[in-house]
Amino acid sequence: MKKTFSYNIKKVLAGTILMSLPFSFGGCEKTSLEPDNPNTTEPKKHNVELVYGDKPSTNWQNISFDTLYKYNADPTVDSIFMILEKQNQFSALSTNSLKQCATRLRDRHNVNPKKIFGKGNFEVSTEAVQNNNEIIRLLADTLGYNVITK
Repeated sequence: MKKTFSYNIKKVLAGTILMSLPFSFGGCEKTSLEPDNPNTTEPKKHNVELVYGDKPSTNWQNISFDTLYKYNADPTVDSIFMILEKQNQFSALSTNSLKQCATRLRDRHNVNPKKIFGKGNFEVSTEAVQNNNEIIRLLADTLGYNVITK
């Protein structure tokens, strides 16, 4: 009898140890070697919208190169958008004037083509772009304006 009792105790003891093994490691947590520092989080990115008009006082001053370089260097700025004050403000331009306008916008876009875009509707006259598809390609495809012909 003594042999059976000792054998049963060993069996129960071994079973208890095996069953308790998963719980013995449950309280362990992986600790980070780096201290918690709330200042290490990356700043939230935002977009900048530069609105420009068709009057000399609002035309290109709102999207000057200095302004674009400043926002381009800012790591918190995700995208810079050039937005027309009124969608039809250049709709009466001739082909040559529209080409000059498009060139100025392209020059600003070239500061950082991955960050600076046009935004919104850009209305042009059908006559001004009739034989000048490069203007529409620049305004729509390169800059990202929604070009409307009237």
